Amino acid sequence: MDLNFLIYSFTALFIIIDPIANVPIFLSLLSGATKEEYRGAVKKATLIAVVVLLLFTYLGVYIFAYLGIQMYSFRIAGGMLLFVIAMEMLFGMRTRTELTPEEESERREEITVTPLAVPLLTGPGAITTGIVLLSRASSEAEMMLLALAIVLVFLVSYLILIHASAVYRLLGTTGTKVVTRLMGLLLAAIAVQFIIDGIAEAFATIVG
Repeated sequence: MDLNFLIYSFTALFIIIDPIANVPIFLSLLSGATKEEYRGAVKKATLIAVVVLLLFTYLGVYIFAYLGIQMYSFRIAGGMLLFVIAMEMLFGMRTRTELTPEEESERREEITVTPLAVPLLTGPGAITTGIVLLSRASSEAEMMLLALAIVLVFLVSYLILIHASAVYRLLGTTGTKVVTRLMGLLLAAIAVQFIIDGIAEAFATIVG
C-alpha cells in the first residue's frame, strides 16, 4: 500500500509540474545564459521550488485548521482547480494557474525565483496536489513517502530541464504537445477522483 501511495503521489505531482512542457519556456527565458549559468539557474530554481512545495504541503493543513476550512472542501476545490488545468493542457491553452502574462514578461535579476521556481515549477496546482495528497496519507510512513515523492519529482524534473535542449530536439514541437495532451488526460482523471473523494467524505461527515 505504501509503495502504491508513493507511485500515485509521484505520478500526480509529475503530471501537474510537467517539466517536459516547461522545457521550451526554460530555454526561452534563459536564452541569453551560458551553459554554466543555465545549469546554475535550473539548479537554484529546482531547489527553491522543492522547498516551497514541501513547506506548503506540510503546513497547509494547519492554515486550513486556523481558517476553519474542512479538508473535504479543499479536496473538492482542489480537484476542480486541477480539472481546469487538465482542460487547458488537453486543449493546448497556456495554463494561467502556472504563469500569468505579467509574470512571463517580467524579467528580474532573480529570474530563477520568479517565474522559474514559483509559479512555473511550484504553482497553485502543485501546492493543491501536495496538500490533497497529504490529506490522503493514512500513516506516518505514507506522509514520509509523500516527501520522498516530491523530492524525486523535482530530481527527475531537474534532469529533464538540465538537458532541455536535447529533450526539445528529441520530442520537437509536436512531440511536446502530444506528451502534454496525454498528461492532461491523466490529470483530468486524478482531478475527478479528488472531487469524488471530497464529496464522499463530505456526505459521510454530514450523515454521520
